[in-house]
Amino acid sequence: MSHERHFKVVIVGASVAGLSLANMLQANGINYVVLEAYPIVAPQVGASIGMLPHGNRILDQLGLYGKVMEIAPPVKVFNFRNMTGSTLAQHQEMDQRLIERHGYPMVFLDRQMLIKILYDNIEDKSKILTNKRVVQVKLIDSGFEAITSDRTSITGDILVGADGVHSTVRSEMWHLAESLSPGRFDPYEHEAPPCDYSCIFGISEPCPGINTGDLHCVFRDSSSYLVVGGPEGRVYWFRFQQLPKRLQGSGIPRYTNSDLEKALSESADDNILPDLKFSRLWSFDRIITLGDSAHKFHPVGGQGGNAAMESVALLTNNLVKALGQSTSGHLSPSQVEAIFADVQSRRKSRLAFNHRYSNSRAHTEALDTPLKRFVALQLIPLVDEQVVTLSYCSQHPGGEMLDMIPVPLHKNLIPYKQELLGEPRSRGCIQWILVAVYGILLVVASFARRNASNQSSSNVSSTLDLYQIFDTLVRGHLIFQNQLSFDYTLDWLSDLPLSQLYAFGQFVQPIAIIIIEGYRGRNRLTPLGLPILWLILIQYAGLGVAMPLYFLVYTLVSDLEFYWWPLRRLVPLLDASTLIVATSFGEPIRIALVFNSLTNATIPEAFQRARWISFLIVPVIAYGFRLLIKRNYPLTGTKSGLDLETHGLMKIFLRFATCGAFGHWFGIVGFLKDFDTLSIPSQLSSIGLQTLLNAFCQTIQAILEDGFWVYCLASYIWTVQAIWDLQRVGRARARAFNAAFGVLLSFIAFGPGASLSGVWFMREYAMFRTNFHEEEEEVHYEMMS
Repeated sequence: MSHERHFKVVIVGASVAGLSLANMLQANGINYVVLEAYPIVAPQVGASIGMLPHGNRILDQLGLYGKVMEIAPPVKVFNFRNMTGSTLAQHQEMDQRLIERHGYPMVFLDRQMLIKILYDNIEDKSKILTNKRVVQVKLIDSGFEAITSDRTSITGDILVGADGVHSTVRSEMWHLAESLSPGRFDPYEHEAPPCDYSCIFGISEPCPGINTGDLHCVFRDSSSYLVVGGPEGRVYWFRFQQLPKRLQGSGIPRYTNSDLEKALSESADDNILPDLKFSRLWSFDRIITLGDSAHKFHPVGGQGGNAAMESVALLTNNLVKALGQSTSGHLSPSQVEAIFADVQSRRKSRLAFNHRYSNSRAHTEALDTPLKRFVALQLIPLVDEQVVTLSYCSQHPGGEMLDMIPVPLHKNLIPYKQELLGEPRSRGCIQWILVAVYGILLVVASFARRNASNQSSSNVSSTLDLYQIFDTLVRGHLIFQNQLSFDYTLDWLSDLPLSQLYAFGQFVQPIAIIIIEGYRGRNRLTPLGLPILWLILIQYAGLGVAMPLYFLVYTLVSDLEFYWWPLRRLVPLLDASTLIVATSFGEPIRIALVFNSLTNATIPEAFQRARWISFLIVPVIAYGFRLLIKRNYPLTGTKSGLDLETHGLMKIFLRFATCGAFGHWFGIVGFLKDFDTLSIPSQLSSIGLQTLLNAFCQTIQAILEDGFWVYCLASYIWTVQAIWDLQRVGRARARAFNAAFGVLLSFIAFGPGASLSGVWFMREYAMFRTNFHEEEEEVHYEMMS
C-alpha cells in the first residue's frame, strides 16, 4: 500500500457500498473513515444479496472474490414457474455458462456475509467507527464537518453517503443546498422516487424442494416470487406485490407488523413449487424482516449492491486520477465538484438502463399486461436459454471497474467495455437518418419498377440488352421486348455466359448474407430470422426493392450493444458448413432459371414454371446437405466451437469476395474485348451525333429506372454503415470518411458484391474477438483449404 495522502474521505454507512469504497481507498493509499450508525458492523437483518458477474469482477480486483466463492455456491439452475408452481422452463449449468461468457458466475449470500468479508479485509479497523449516526453536516472552509448523535465531530475533504435509501446525508445535502444555493436541486425531488411494488424478503432454513444453487422465478397475477437456494441449505426469498396505485416520496409508507401479517396471510396458499406453499417456506425457522417499500432498483433485478460497487469504483478512479495530478495532496472545491459531476454524468445512463431492466422484469413476472403474460407464459417455454437469459446478461458488459488494479485474465466470450477499443454507444439520430434513406430508396425502386412495368406492357423499347439482364435479377420478373437501336450490338449483348457470370459474381453475396444472418441467434426473433421470406421478396420484387427494406429492418434491430456480442453472432457450426455449398451451387441455378426463362422462348414449360419457385433452391440444398453431414458436426457454443464456426464463415465470405472480384474483372475484360473486336468506335462515328445522343439518353433513362443502381447505392451505404458500426461498438478503429472513401474505391476496383463480402469477412473477425487490448489473439484460419 502506498503512503496515505492528507486528503480524507468520510464515508457514512458501513454498507456494501461504504465498505467497498473503504477497501478501494485503502488499496490506493487514500485516507478515510467510516461512520456506522449501528453498534456493530453487519447486523443480521434477514437480507440476502445477489452478486452478478460485473460485481464479482470488482471483488476480484480487491482480492475478495475467492473468499466469496468459499462460502457462497454459484447459481446453477434457472427455473421459471407459473402460478401453480409448475415448471415453464429450466436451464442447467448456468454457473458454467455465465463463467464462460462473462468470466464470473452469479452467487447469492447473506448481505451480512458479504459485509463481513469486506470488513475483515480492512487493515486498520480503527477507521470503522460504530454508534456514529450522522445527524448534521456543516460546510467549513477546509471541507465539511459531520456531527454524530453522540456529538462527535468528524471533518474531512469529501463526504460520501452510503447510508441507504432513507439517507441522512442526502437530506442534509438538500438542506444545505436550499440555504446556500437556492434552486440547485428541484424542491420536489424528495417527492419524486416512485414506488409500484411492496416487498417482503427473508431467509429460511433448508426447505424441501429448494436445492443449493437453484433459482426459482414464480410468475403470478400482480405478484411474483424470487427464491434462491443459498449456502448451507439456506433459502433466500422475496415476495413482490404490485400496489393498487403508484406511490411517491413521502406518500410511501413504512409498513408495520400488522401489514406484514396481513400480507403473509393473503399469500399463504401461493405455490412456490407444485408441493410447496409460501406459508411453509416463510415459517421454516425463519429470520424475517420487512424490506423498505422504496427501492432505487426493484430488487428482482439484483442490481442494488452491484450498482453501488460500480459507483464507488468510478468515484475511486476519479479521486486517484485527480490526486495523482495534485501537488498539494488536496483538491479544490471546483475539482471536487468536477469529480462528482463526472461520476453522475457517466453513471446516469447506465443507472437508467438498470432501472428499466429491473422495472421491466418486475412487470413481466407480475403478468401486468396481456403482452407480458404472453411473453412469460407462452414464449419463455419455447425459446432457448440464450434468448431467455439475454436480459439477465445484458447488464454485465457495461459494468464499471477499478482502472488501477488489473483483473485476473478470463477468456470470457462476451467482452466488458474496458476490453473493447471504446465504450459502445447508440447510433442516436443517425439511425433514423439511415432508416429514412433506406425508406426513400425503397420507395424510389418500387416506383421505378412500376413505371418500367407499365412501359414494357406498352412495348416501349429499351436500349441495351444488358439492362434486361440487370432488370431480371434486380427488379424481378418483368418481360421486356427489346427493340435494339443497333443491329450489330445484338450478338455482343446476348453473350449470356459473360453476362450471367458477372451477374452471379455480384448478386450471390447478398443472398449468402441474408441466409447467414437468418441463422444467427441474435436475429431469431426478428424478421431477419426468416430468410425464406426475403428470398421470396427478391424473387418477385427484385434486389432493388428487397435489399433497401432488408437494410432498413437490420438498422432497426441492430442498435443495441448486446446485438454485437460474439456469442449472439453465432451461426450453428452445422449450418455454417452447409451455406457455402448451398449458395455456390444453388444461386447459379436460380439465376440461370430466371434469366433463361425470360430470354429463351423455346425453353420447356417445366423450366418456365420452375422459375416461380426457384427461390427455394438454396434453402432446399442447404437442408439436404445438412441432413447428409449431421452426425459429423456437433453444435457447440464454447470458445472452440466459436473458433470453428468463425473459420467456416470467413471461408464463405472470402470465397464469395474472390468470386465477385473475378466476375467483376472478367466482365470488364470481356466488355473491352468485345468493344475492340466489333470496332464499335468506328461504327458509332457513322451513325450521327443526334442518333448517338438519343441512344445515350435512352440508356441513362433505362439505368435510372432500373433497380440496379438502387441496389448498388443501398449496398454502398450499408457497407459503410457496417464499418462505422464496428467502430461504434468498440470493435474497430475507423473514421466514417475513410471508410466511405475506401468502400467507394473497392466498389470500383472489385465490384459491389466483392466489396460487401470483403467487409463481412473483416466484420466477422472483429465480432469474434473478445479482448482488443491483449496481444493479438492467435487465430489460425486455413483460408485456402
